[in-house]
This record gives sequence, structure tokens and C-alpha cells, in this order.
Amino acid sequence: TFAVILNAEKEKEMEQQGESQVQSGSKGATFLEEALSDALEQVVDAREMAGKPKRSRTWQRKSMFPGAEKKTIIKTDFDEYFDKLVKYKEEHGDCLPSRFFKADPGLGNWVLRVRQKMILLRKRGQEVEQLSYKKKLYCKTLTAERIERLNSIGFVWRVNEEPTKSWDERFLDLIEYYETNDKWPPQSVGTLGDWTHRQRTRYSKKDPAFMKEKAARMDEIGFEWTPRGYTKMKWDEGFALLMAFGESNGHFNVPISPELDKTSEQHRLHKWVESLHDMYRSCILGRKSGSLTDERVQLLLSNGFVFRNS
Repeated sequence: TFAVILNAEKEKEMEQQGESQVQSGSKGATFLEEALSDALEQVVDAREMAGKPKRSRTWQRKSMFPGAEKKTIIKTDFDEYFDKLVKYKEEHGDCLPSRFFKADPGLGNWVLRVRQKMILLRKRGQEVEQLSYKKKLYCKTLTAERIERLNSIGFVWRVNEEPTKSWDERFLDLIEYYETNDKWPPQSVGTLGDWTHRQRTRYSKKDPAFMKEKAARMDEIGFEWTPRGYTKMKWDEGFALLMAFGESNGHFNVPISPELDKTSEQHRLHKWVESLHDMYRSCILGRKSGSLTDERVQLLLSNGFVFRNS
């Protein structure tokens, strides 16, 4: 009888030890599952951003421990970042913290990751992220409620996002800018400046499609193919300097040297003379050529100036 009681107590003790080990293993496994889940989520996002398909799974991972399947969505730091962004907007007037924002670099990185997540959703044809009850919420997870909160404070989903404009619309913007500022837009002013720079590049390369029609339209409004910020020379100033150069040197071939300062008078005059030759080429092709009118062509010729290709 004593032996039976002793064996029963040993069996009970072993059962208790076994339950303790299972519970301990379950906790460890839950922690491991959460850590791996974070890493796998980042790998999947990185593959999709690079345009790679998801890796297929031939099996579905199941929990090996009791109770693990009942795990619920846990709280993350989205709210913390959101509150920081609200405070940033109150201080700076926008929702555009840089990744190099010294006060809180993590805020800029979070904003960037949220934008990247939205790009992924759009590629998938989704408006919000689809979640299951087991899905963990990350700081960049975009639920409908979170997107609404971000929109409510003016979150910028695409930096410098601007509707695409046609060439004709940009052309009208160019005219309006000149009428307002009395100069052509420099490249530094944004999308219109970039567009203007591209037109000059196409002109300098004599792009056939561009030269056929669009260059002539820009000539008609007196567009300066050489940026004024580069030459800073109008007709009256250029003509006076050119006549003075011709009188002193006996010709009008203004030389240029790499050592010359781009703001120097000789460098500016050389560029201005080059623009005369370009505009004259438009003239002989039967197109109007901006500031180089017929009267000015005759004035130059009467003073001995020789155009190239004339």
C-alpha cells in the first residue's frame, strides 16, 4: 500500500513538471513567433517594393502550443508617432519631417515607411490594408481608421505630387510666369523650371520633333534659349557691347575660354552672340524668331555682322 501511494505521488509530481515545461515552452514560442512575424513582414514588404512576387507556401504554419491560436492584436506605437506628427505640424505648419530631422529622425523614417506602405497597397489595388484577427498591427499598418486620421491632419502621401500637365498647359504657365516676373523661370523654381530647362536641352540638341513646331512657338513669345541668369543680357545691352567689340577687334567673333568667369562681360556677350545665330537659323527656316526681328537682322547686317549659314 505504501509503495502504491509513493508511486501515485511521483506520477502527480511528474505531471506537474510536464505542465510547467509546456507553459514555459508556450511563452517562449509566443515570443519567438512575434519576433519572426516582424522580420517576415519586413521581408515581404521589401520584396514587393522591388517588384518581386510573394514566395508561395505549400503549408500553413500552425501553432504547436495550446492557447497560441487565441492571440489577439497587440498595441503598437502608431499612436505615439501620430501624436509626434501632430506636434510637428503645429510647430512647422506641414506634415513633411525629413529623415534628417535632428529633433526626431525616427519620425521622418516612419513617415517614409507609411508612404511606402501606401504605394504597396495601390500596387495591389487596395485602398486599405486587409487584416485578419491574428494579424499584428505594425506602426506602418494602414487600416481605414488610421488613413482617415492621417488625412485629417493633411498627411502628404506623395511628396511634390502634382497633376500631370500637357505641353500646351506648361507653355501657358511659362507665359504667365514671364508676364508676372519679367523673366523666364529658372530651374530652381520647381516643376515649371524643370520643364523650361528640358525645352532648352531639346533645342540645343536640335531635336527634330521639337524643332518642327514647338521651338517656333517659343520663338514667337521671345523665349531666350540661353538662360538670362547665365547671360543677363537684353537686346540693347548686347548690341552696344557687340558694336564696341567689333570696333576694337575688327570682327564680331567673340571668343570664349574655359577660364572665363560665367558672369564676366565677355562670356555673357559670347553667349548672346550665339543666341543671335540660333535665332537667325529659325528665321531662314521660315519661323518667327523671338526678339530677333527683321529690322534687327538688317541692323546687324548693315554694321558688318555675318550670320552663320547666311
